[in-house]
This record gives sequence, C-alpha cells and structure tokens, in this order.
Amino acid sequence: MKRVMMAITALALVSAGNTHARQGAAADPLVWCGLDYSMVKMIGSEEFRQPEKIFPGMLEAWNGLFMKEMLPRLERMAPSVETDLKAVDDRNAKASAKQIEHEDGTRAEKVDPTHITEADIAKAVGSYKLTKDKGLGLVFIMDRLVKAQQTGCLYVVFFDIASRKVVHSERVCADAGGIGFRNYWFKPIKVAVEKLPKTYKQVASRK
Repeated sequence: MKRVMMAITALALVSAGNTHARQGAAADPLVWCGLDYSMVKMIGSEEFRQPEKIFPGMLEAWNGLFMKEMLPRLERMAPSVETDLKAVDDRNAKASAKQIEHEDGTRAEKVDPTHITEADIAKAVGSYKLTKDKGLGLVFIMDRLVKAQQTGCLYVVFFDIASRKVVHSERVCADAGGIGFRNYWFKPIKVAVEKLPKTYKQVASRK
C-alpha cells in the first residue's frame, strides 16, 4: 500500500510540473512592437507626392489603425498579448522623404528584390529600447510600397525580447487596395496578419 501511495504521489508531482510548465509557456506574452517604417522605400513616379503628409503623420495613422483593427486578431491568436511601441515610434519619427523613389519599373526590378538584409533586421531589433524584458516580440519591418505593381512588401519578424535574437523572419508581399491612401497601403499589412496564426504557432512551439 505504501508503494502504491508513493507511486501516486510521484505521478501527481510530475503532472503538477507539466501543468506548471504549460502555464509558464502560456504566460510568456506576445509583445507587439509596431510597424517599423524606418527602412521603407516608397516607389512610384506619380505616387507619394506629398511627403509632408506621410512623414510622420501617415506612419502614425497606419500604426494607429493596426492597434484598432489588427491587435484584436493578435489577442485571439495568442494567450497573452502586450504592446511596447515607443521604440518603433522613435525610429519612425526619423523616416523622411529621402525614402521616396519617384520612378517606376517592372516587378522584377521593384518588387522582387529587397534592400533589407538579415543583418539589417537583426540590427533594428537589437536597437529597440523596450520597456518589456521578456516575451516573444513581434514587429513588421516595412520593406517597400510599389505603386506601379500595386504591391506592398514587409518582413514579419519574431524575436526573443530578452536576448534580442531573431527567431523568425519572413518577407510577405501582397496586393494593395482600398479607398484612400491610408487604407490602400494598409491592405498588405492585413494580409500579413491573416497569415500569422500558423506562423505564430510554429514559432511559439520552438521558443
């Protein structure tokens, strides 16, 4: 009888340990850090003709729209979601009209290539001055908005906040569309969010 009780106690301890581990993993928050436009290229011979309305106002508007429309989707996707936006806001404040290219070209010339390297992404993530000290960070690093092909490209980047190690980086290009400049160039972001649940599940299981 004593042996049976010891076995039951051991099983209970193992079960409690597994439950605690699962709870610990679930408690590790997903931290949304924002839409980073600090390296974006806006490409179009006729588009982006009013840079004073884009920098920084439209960058703030796109980030605000994400918080309103897309953050609830992140909250449905992850068990715990927090935000830490100031670092990306500070980087966006330094973006300027110099990032606009008033020229057109083919898709192979303007959409397929990227000027952003893995080293650039790692450097950006490492530079973020965040208030959070743990969790799985998520940032969209905007690559390019190309009017002739009506396409927006961005990098979906997951990183470990404590170490700043990039654990997943994926380039997503999608059609732009919608009424008004803000909504038109926000659509590729919405497409990227639609693809997130599967990616998040894979990344969170590896972390």
